[in-house]
Order: sequence, then structure tokens, then C-alpha cells
Amino acid sequence: MAKVIAPFKIVGTLDNLTFYLDQEKNNLVKTKGKSGITSKQFHENPIFTKAKNHGKEFGKCSKKSQNFRAIAFRYNKRAKDGSYAGRANKLMLEIMNEDTINEHGYRTVEEGLKSEEARTYFIGFEGNKTRTLPKVLKTKWIWNDQLNQLTINKFNPKKHIIWPETECDNIHVAIASANWNFLENKFTTEYSEEIILNKEEKPTNILLETKQPEGNDLKLVFLFIGFSIQERKKVKELPRINNTVSIIWSK
Repeated sequence: MAKVIAPFKIVGTLDNLTFYLDQEKNNLVKTKGKSGITSKQFHENPIFTKAKNHGKEFGKCSKKSQNFRAIAFRYNKRAKDGSYAGRANKLMLEIMNEDTINEHGYRTVEEGLKSEEARTYFIGFEGNKTRTLPKVLKTKWIWNDQLNQLTINKFNPKKHIIWPETECDNIHVAIASANWNFLENKFTTEYSEEIILNKEEKPTNILLETKQPEGNDLKLVFLFIGFSIQERKKVKELPRINNTVSIIWSK
């Protein structure tokens, strides 16, 4: 058998290969129906090329995903579920699949993002899959990319929001506008003010705006919706599993 050396763990089957963790949590691979393979066989036998190429590409996507997840960290740390990192890795893999220039094993997210279609893959990406934007917000919103403004007209907190089952009093709404230089793994993020409204407040017009983020690479806009309890003069935010952050626009 052979030991897999990578910044991630592989468990499962690929063609006639079985990847697994032993009692010491070592990541090993063996062929089906055989007791195992040697490290030399793993590195030299072409039957393992597909698995090695997949591992290399997954490693690159994982690193790119770390940078992507940091873009709106202020919101992502307040609204995410246990599948967040894995779904971000999957998104990077889907974008990498748009790279039709390089061979399998050498494809990159950067090349994939040259595709206009791949840039739309970000829209609808959720920090918290259990509380997606369509499951929380029941009214229309308008995004103006020229002014960097989001508006929700005649917003009624009690009527237009699906509130968490947990008792809460207030809703928090904010946006972030970002430019991601994915070639250099750098980003600039501008945050709006955070509007807090009581559940019983009368309908109101919401206007959120940010400064234009510096740069002209990949533009992303995040909408955050959180919830809190009012304890006298103190506002206590609910755990992040109740909150929502979604990418609503990209270019």
C-alpha cells in the first residue's frame, strides 16, 4: 500500500483504488482486491495518475478557497454552517473545470475565471446552507452597481422575513462590496453601515451603500441578515446558524 501525502484527506474509491484512514489517521491507498501497493507503485504506475492529478487540483482549490472565504470574513464568521468550507472548495473546483487550456492535473482557478460564465457561479453562494437567502427574505431587493447601493422598498420586518424559531427581537441588515484580485490572492472589501430594526417596526425603505472597492478584477457583493435578542439596553446576537450571508452579484 502507499501513503497519501497531501494537505487534505482522501477517503473513498476512485476507479479501482481505495483511499482510507488507518487507526493512526494515516491516509493510505490500496487497489481493490489486493492487500495494498508500495509507495513506488503509487508514484510510478500510470493507473494512479488520475488520483494524483485530482489530488493536486483539489489542493490548489483548497488554498484558493481559503483566500475566497476571507473576503467577507466579518459576515462569514457570523453566518455559516458546518459545510461552508467544503462548499467553497467545491465552488473552486467547478470554476477550475472551466479551464479548457491546461491538462487535467495542471488546471487552475485563475484560468477558469477567464470564462464569463464561471464568474456567475458565485451568485447565490451561501455562508449558511440551512438559512439561505430565499428561505429568509420574502421581498424584492434592488442592487445598483453604479452607485454601490442596495434598496428594499417598503420593508416590513414582520411580514418580509422568515424569522428563526429561536426567540428574537431584531433584524440586522448590511452589505459588503469587494474586489478580489484572484491572481495575487488579494482583496479589498468595503462594508456598509448595519441597520437594526425591531420585528414590530412599521414598513420602511432600506438603503445600504458602500464605497467602491479599489481594483477592477472580480467584483462581489454580499448581503448579510442577522438576528438578535434585546436584553434591556444590550443587543445579543443569535448564534451564526440562524443568520444569513449570500453573494447577490458578481462581475
